[in-house]
Amino acid sequence: MMLSRAAARSRVVGARVAALGPSTSQIHPHVALWTRGMAKDNRPQNPRFSRPQNPPANKATQPPPPPSTPPADNHKSQAAASKEQPEEDPIPDFSKLPDLTQGIPSTLEYETAGATDKESLAAVETSPSGGGGGRAKGELPASAYISSSERRRQKLANWLFAVAGLSLVGGTVYLGRDWEDDELAKHPDEPNGWGPGLWWSRAMARLGETMTYYQEPAFEKLLPDPDPSFERPYTLCISLEDMLVHSEWTREHGWRVAKRPGVDYFLHYLSQYYEIVLFTTVPFGVGEPLVRKLDPYRFIMWPLYREATKYKDGEVIKDLSYLNRDLSKVIIIDTNASHVRDHPENAIILPKWKGDPKDKELVSLVPFLEFIHTMAYGDVRKVLKSFDGKHIPTEFARREAIARAEHNKRLQATQGKSSRAGSGGGVGWLASNFGLKPSSMSLMVTPEGEENPSEAFAKGKMLQDVARERGIRNYLMLEEEIRKNGEKWLKEEQEMQEKAQKEAMKTMQSSFAGWFIKSDDKQETPSGPEKKP
Repeated sequence: MMLSRAAARSRVVGARVAALGPSTSQIHPHVALWTRGMAKDNRPQNPRFSRPQNPPANKATQPPPPPSTPPADNHKSQAAASKEQPEEDPIPDFSKLPDLTQGIPSTLEYETAGATDKESLAAVETSPSGGGGGRAKGELPASAYISSSERRRQKLANWLFAVAGLSLVGGTVYLGRDWEDDELAKHPDEPNGWGPGLWWSRAMARLGETMTYYQEPAFEKLLPDPDPSFERPYTLCISLEDMLVHSEWTREHGWRVAKRPGVDYFLHYLSQYYEIVLFTTVPFGVGEPLVRKLDPYRFIMWPLYREATKYKDGEVIKDLSYLNRDLSKVIIIDTNASHVRDHPENAIILPKWKGDPKDKELVSLVPFLEFIHTMAYGDVRKVLKSFDGKHIPTEFARREAIARAEHNKRLQATQGKSSRAGSGGGVGWLASNFGLKPSSMSLMVTPEGEENPSEAFAKGKMLQDVARERGIRNYLMLEEEIRKNGEKWLKEEQEMQEKAQKEAMKTMQSSFAGWFIKSDDKQETPSGPEKKP
């Protein structure tokens, strides 16, 4: 009904406009536009009542011309109306809309496609800004788009750079100052002067001394001066990690530390011949608890940790020159050759122990180390050099077998020729044969309860056999003392440590309280005898 009324109204208005003639339509062209707009506004919004997409051209779009209008004028008015008529909006295809009966669909695919559509984004970025009275970004300088907080940060950064530069220049000038008298004696290659080269060399020398403070060991002498009454002329340095113990971590058990087989025998037996020093790269906080459990009776005389090592070329090095000992009588056993690269002639390199419970590599070194002490060599480096590139326990056993065969052969020859074999002549021959010095003849003094060396030689025993029997006897006596008095020693040591801690705490408290409590400066003076009136 509404559509028919709008169509009829448009026909009536069109007929009236056509009746006015071409002059009226030319003067008032907006009349035709107003009629079409009114007809369009009165069109129902419901798409069910909209007209078809391709209506006949001779029905609603073009009203029939009245009979009184000339054909030429009618044709012109229709052409003008067709030009001014705007295109109608296309009717959407509702079949492409999502089915909301199954829920609201996701827009992730659409958003992802829009975020990755580089061409469309580039078109938006390059397209000029529309109207609105604003100016484009390129019309202002770049500084106009920096916030005030960013300006403050840039200003602060510039000040910091300036202060750092001035500090660098001032520090270089200060480090390059002339040497003092005591410093000049230590640096004869960098004399005093005002030349830029001399100034720079002095600055670099002082900077190098500052850096060496953190790279060198904590003390110039890691060990105290040797005691003349100490009867152990040789120093044996041993490592900790992968030599005495092995630590590993597993998901099942976490961290675990295993003790190498024969460690107790190695330490207890060789402690009668050597000054045992633990030299490890493990820090004090990690290594000290391990050492206390590993060696509760302190057969290790001097433990040295990471703080006693030297840092050089990106590696940790054990510098034996800081030990304050004669290097001709120092032996170090390690599992890493780079740790002893400064003194390879004093080193015995062992393979790392990985936790094998049947390992005997460490214990097999005991006869060789005992032999060095027995023969009293003046320079252990010559002995170690003779075993260079060879497995020391195997090579030492081979040489000992050869020397034993030669010893038995000569002993049989001398026993049939002279009766002096039972006297001291056999001892003198063995001493010259094995290169003993007078200082090592103290071994020939027979302790109470031991076999006479002459009788031992007559039985075919060698010098190292006599020393080994004595060493085993001392070791067994030591183990017996540990079994009897070991717990007592540990308890006494614990009491001493607790007492020392209490004294240290008391001293600390008294020194701290002295900052707040003033002691009485007045001392009581003894009163003299009273005067009688």
